[in-house]
Amino acid sequence: MTLAGAANDTFWSVALGMGAVVLVVVAALMLMLLSILKDIEVGAAALIQAASEVSENTAAVAQLGATGPVLEMLSDEAVVHDVYLETQV
Repeated sequence: MTLAGAANDTFWSVALGMGAVVLVVVAALMLMLLSILKDIEVGAAALIQAASEVSENTAAVAQLGATGPVLEMLSDEAVVHDVYLETQV
């Protein structure tokens, strides 16, 4: 084997070794990416669940506007009853 042939074989061996290292690194990075994506998917599902629960819990918030006038009517009625009971003693 000539010196040029030996250098050529060495070059290809180094190139194949570097390719194998790159392949292993890419595979590891892809596995990490899949793990991160799975975590994001689980977190998004939990967020969607929480958002639906919040929307269910706040569905009746619009009805709170009617609470003030009703409480005022109850207060007025309580005053009427108090006056009536004071006169009965």
